[in-house]
Amino acid sequence: MKVLDRVLVHTAVFLMLEVLVQGDTPVGCVFGGTCVLPCHFQPHSDTILHWNKINGKIIQVHTYYDELDQLGHQDPLYKGRTSLFNDQISGGNASLGLARVNLQDQGRYLCYASTSQNNQETFVILTVRAPDPAAVFRVDIVLGNNTVTCKSGGIYPRPQLTWSVSPRPATVLQNTTEVHIDDKGLYDISGSLRTVYSDTESTYSCSVQNEHSARKATMRLHPPMQSAPRSEVLLPCDASGLDDITWTFNHNQTILRRQPGQEEVVETEWQQHVIDLSESGSLLLNVTSSAQSEGTYRCTRRNAGEEDVANIELKIPDDPEALGENTKSICVMLTPSVV
Repeated sequence: MKVLDRVLVHTAVFLMLEVLVQGDTPVGCVFGGTCVLPCHFQPHSDTILHWNKINGKIIQVHTYYDELDQLGHQDPLYKGRTSLFNDQISGGNASLGLARVNLQDQGRYLCYASTSQNNQETFVILTVRAPDPAAVFRVDIVLGNNTVTCKSGGIYPRPQLTWSVSPRPATVLQNTTEVHIDDKGLYDISGSLRTVYSDTESTYSCSVQNEHSARKATMRLHPPMQSAPRSEVLLPCDASGLDDITWTFNHNQTILRRQPGQEEVVETEWQQHVIDLSESGSLLLNVTSSAQSEGTYRCTRRNAGEEDVANIELKIPDDPEALGENTKSICVMLTPSVV
């Protein structure tokens, strides 16, 4: 009870101390980041620490006594965002860690440290600044469940996301964009475009830009292809003049990668399937069975920060008779001689 009485007495004199104490310590914090408000005192026994914000009234930010954090009366604005360096309090460090800094945190703070031998007050002026400009470095675009999704992150200031569809379908149902701020105050942005049915011949372009930079990603949807088991098929990709090409299977399994100044690298599990990669980037595959070869193939070309994706759905009917005459003709054309 005596300790609680001491805390209440200290609280009552905070406003008087504000007008008597000079030499505030300025601290600049990055919006959305983590900041440290410095406070040091002469350590002794029975330490009581009180961090308050002085904003015309006393706002309780963080309290410590009986060798424990005491947050029962902490203002809700600071809930889950404050911490002390508890292992350093015995050495006189009463500095306050403040996470997810926002504009409301700006103002004057009082660190009150009381021990059995002395009382000390430290005032800190906290200002919030924007993060340093962060350019749009890369934009990724993927297709799944009739939804084209575009993402980018680590951007400042707040970016915008726009879509371009060619030819523009009348079947667009939903265009949604979400923006989030990470713990460094940088922006992550994600947009999705959903259609009624599986669109097989459209081109989707997504642009992410802010006042400092812009990047674009484009996805070209090809008509579905079919091939008989134990045959060869050529998956088209127009990347003439580009050296940065990646082929993937079912969105997350890399088949091969060709980078500027380097030889192409074929992943071990695909070496028995890959026959050739043409200068334009088209992929000649040895098809085995539907279980192994059927799925979504994706050719990604990167140039000057822009990403261009070709998305191809390959189907392998177990019954060769299921292949139509048109498809058989295509398969005849897709031979090594055209690579």
